[in-house]
Amino acid sequence: MRFSVFVPTFRRPGLLRRNLEALSLQTRKPDEILVGLRLQEDPEGLTTVDDFIHSHPEQKVVKVAVSRPGIVKAENALLAAATGDVACFLDDDAIPRPYWLANLARHYEREERIGGVSGPAIDVVAERPQLKRARYRNRVLFPGLVLDQSTRHTDRALGVDHFRGANMSLRIDALRACGGFDERLLGDCYRFEMDACLGISRQGYRLLFDPEIEADHHEAPRQGNTPRMSREALGNNAANETYVLLKHWGRGPAGLTHMAYALLVGNFACPGLAWALAGAVLRPFWRTRHLHGLRGLLPSWRGRLVGWRMSRERKAERAAAAAG
Repeated sequence: MRFSVFVPTFRRPGLLRRNLEALSLQTRKPDEILVGLRLQEDPEGLTTVDDFIHSHPEQKVVKVAVSRPGIVKAENALLAAATGDVACFLDDDAIPRPYWLANLARHYEREERIGGVSGPAIDVVAERPQLKRARYRNRVLFPGLVLDQSTRHTDRALGVDHFRGANMSLRIDALRACGGFDERLLGDCYRFEMDACLGISRQGYRLLFDPEIEADHHEAPRQGNTPRMSREALGNNAANETYVLLKHWGRGPAGLTHMAYALLVGNFACPGLAWALAGAVLRPFWRTRHLHGLRGLLPSWRGRLVGWRMSRERKAERAAAAAG
């Protein structure tokens, strides 16, 4: 099988250089590295890629021009240019460890029904990897509970429902059968990975999380994006999450049940009433930027309603396309 590594980048030349050098040191070499670049706006990134190509002529590197901002648009441009069987996704601030690709590839070559494989995107703080054990696997549970421990290590490789884009891989033909990544998503396209994973699972493929597929994630400031913890970002995140779940569960009784759950309970990152009240109580004792408390309730509620409207518009567009 052929493995294509996707690296979208924007104005982070130092981290991009480390990422590419780490790929050149893999025990199993990528068949191609595709780097998504906004050429006019990121000349330093272009220079970094050209320097890497000059110093590593043995490695196939493809520069892919990205004409529009946004991670989903960049990933779709890379998907259109890829010639491999498996797309291996890395953020430009994720540095794969030497056995990353070898450990990833063995799952696809062992079983045909593997549609995606991921590993821990290990958060690095002050150049120290934060190695932690997962308490549960990545799951998407009806009517809307999303469990995510993708920065942590499990005891063994196990089946999961979704991945984190900083360190994941998906079978290219299955991803293309889904139509690629959904460009309707708002803001920073939160949950675009989950949407693709659910679409691939519906084709009968299995998704695996393997703790030996390690990449160190140096979370860097994002250029041109909404600040991660702003109210606007929270509203966009809630809208995207609801839109993605309604896309796969429908807008009937299941969709209405999700909306009730989302507004009354919600998730850790996108709180409903219960999580907002719990956050208000816990914030003085639990220091985490993801515990929004009551300040996150109204943006999250507004986002859920936007997500409902997005799903309605998608349904109308599909009906019009089928009729035409």
